[in-house]
Amino acid sequence: MNNCWKIGSRWSVDGSWNSRIITIFRRSNVVFVGGDAAKRFHDQVKKGDYFAIADGFTIVAVARATGDVMHLSEMIEQGLIKVRDGEPFDLSKNFDGCYGIKVKIVDLPKQDQFQYRKRGTFFSANKYIDRIKDLYDTKSNKIFDITANTYRLISSGNIDSKGYEKYPILDGRTKYIIPVYQREYSWGPEQVSIFIRDIFRGFWGVEDKKELILDPMFIGTMQLSFKKYISPTEYEQDIIDGQQRLSTFMCLIVYLKLKYAENEKIRSIQTDWLETRVNNGKEDKYLCEMRSLPSLEEARNSYERNPNKYIENLLIIDETFSQIISDENDSVNPFFEDNLEEFLDYLFSHVYMVVVETVAGLSKTIQIFNTINTAGLDLDWNDLFKVRLYEYLRDRCNADESSFNEIGDLYKRVKDINEKWRKNHNFDVVTMHSVRSTYKNYLIAKYNLPNALYQMGTDRFFECLFDVLLNVQEHKEIKNTNGLVLSLEDINDVIESCVLWKSHIFVTSAELISKLLINKSRYGRYSSFAYQIMLATKGNEVSDRISAVNRILDKLSRVFFCYSILYSKQINEIHSFMNKANDLIINEGLNATMALIDGKLNSINQSLINNSLGGEIAHNRIWKDLICCLSAFLEETEVEVKISLDELEEKLSRNYDIEHIHATADEKVDFEKPLQNGIGNLMLLEYDINRSIGSKPFEDKAKSYKNSKYATAKKISKFNKWDKQDAQNRREEEVGKIMKYLFGS
Repeated sequence: MNNCWKIGSRWSVDGSWNSRIITIFRRSNVVFVGGDAAKRFHDQVKKGDYFAIADGFTIVAVARATGDVMHLSEMIEQGLIKVRDGEPFDLSKNFDGCYGIKVKIVDLPKQDQFQYRKRGTFFSANKYIDRIKDLYDTKSNKIFDITANTYRLISSGNIDSKGYEKYPILDGRTKYIIPVYQREYSWGPEQVSIFIRDIFRGFWGVEDKKELILDPMFIGTMQLSFKKYISPTEYEQDIIDGQQRLSTFMCLIVYLKLKYAENEKIRSIQTDWLETRVNNGKEDKYLCEMRSLPSLEEARNSYERNPNKYIENLLIIDETFSQIISDENDSVNPFFEDNLEEFLDYLFSHVYMVVVETVAGLSKTIQIFNTINTAGLDLDWNDLFKVRLYEYLRDRCNADESSFNEIGDLYKRVKDINEKWRKNHNFDVVTMHSVRSTYKNYLIAKYNLPNALYQMGTDRFFECLFDVLLNVQEHKEIKNTNGLVLSLEDINDVIESCVLWKSHIFVTSAELISKLLINKSRYGRYSSFAYQIMLATKGNEVSDRISAVNRILDKLSRVFFCYSILYSKQINEIHSFMNKANDLIINEGLNATMALIDGKLNSINQSLINNSLGGEIAHNRIWKDLICCLSAFLEETEVEVKISLDELEEKLSRNYDIEHIHATADEKVDFEKPLQNGIGNLMLLEYDINRSIGSKPFEDKAKSYKNSKYATAKKISKFNKWDKQDAQNRREEEVGKIMKYLFGS
């Protein structure tokens, strides 16, 4: 059971006002204590516990622990404690005996703050746990609002000459955060150059004769999260859409500060308003390297030593500026130097953007983004799964930002596996779509979700599931999710299962024909059932898991074969049967699943199968392909000269045609249609040979059959003639062999 703790936010013995560190708590998403209370904090606080954060006697925020207790010195070493100048906390001091924990903090509006008049830095507050938990849940999840306003980089006042409000991006209070789920800064030379040239086009037009145009420039819509309160003079906002433009503005401002260091206006602009949490801190390191450059010359030297996208784009800005403001003699046009103040004013006050601010959870925020935009995040469902899984782990499982990196590690694992695999193959051994599809079926079975969800597309399933789990909206298809837990460990097991099976090399012809028959049947989608079997047998030896898959697929291939030739379309009976098989393999194991499949195979009417095999099949692609392929397989595996599995797969998988041994044209005697178009008169033959012989008489065909690699064609080539009796004899023989293969009798 989770506990609730009251924790103070003043870093002094007497709790004086000027020792307040709640801004550090908010900014860093942590709480920590020292002194006499630290040992109890270390011994008793656990992940998932709640906190009532006090400023004096007033509870101003609530929080929930998202990690485990750590030494404060370790948190500082990892860069988790973010301190600003003037705050009463010295990161360089010795913090032995002090402990902290990562949390998600929710600030309380004035009307929800309350007094807790018990002195102390840290103590149990379980008598308030219901109240604290309710405040945390309500203020975390049940919020929604959207605002949209016109912004510019800097504004001298909120109202312009026409009475319209213009809000400043650089307001001296707001730090913009590129959240962990965003991609890296990626604008290249073309985008950066066009961006700068568009600014100059608005500033002085496109004519050779330079004159101030000052045409307002609109650079599009950006989307930001709600402002996270740190203090009356400090806020944070996540950038949902717009990081490429804001990052390029940052590069431009740093360039101007280096190029025109004496200009008071540009010198006064701060560069600490952007932070990126992408790529486990590496991107922010690159950003800080760019911001700390002492000169353009050092920028060039630094980039040569260690390429950095921010510095690269700063140098592109320098090159573009030089081209634009220079005359035909490569001298700086004095018009620009004379009007530098006007250029800066234009840049800061006449370049507009519409900023949409969303007060909502991450899922709702991304839904809004998808509604109003077609660029920016550019998320496909593999990306959306990553982001929404991160939101689930953060909001439902109290994980911190490191969980996004853990999800990213799974994606990287898939990428690394495929890169290694493709050195010797021309396909990926595993895809995130197959992983998500397998995980979907696993979740449906494990948590007894409605069977109808098996037929729902993978993307739609996870869209609905995340909506329900994160309280975004209800879906009638998914109702009871009590107890359902999404787990990175389970997803990792799915990846392993997919890779082990897909990379498995067939060692027997029986394994090969099972695979081929399933893929050629009307139920080829269920070839992925192999992944569920591998998943259900995790912990066993790999060889035993592979063997289990092969035993089940061998029986399944016979069931699918029979139902594919009995009917001219898929039937719900088999879908329901496979839903049951999926439930059994996950919840009851191999024996129960095998019993289900054996029962299904034994229930098939053998007389109907016999009739279907002996009937007219040439008009139905799946019937003739399945029956002729199995017939060829049985013939190939009976001959004395054995062939390799690779050659056998080649023969039965591709580049073949279905040959009518007796062709009605040019024959003296016509066969009845059931015989003409049945297995007695059909066989696999190379595509090229089949096209070359057309409808020639049998005597001419037989000469070409001798050149075939197929055992059946070579066998038929030895016949002197091919009449009805020959076709009837072969039909009886082939039907008998196939029936024996299917049912063992």
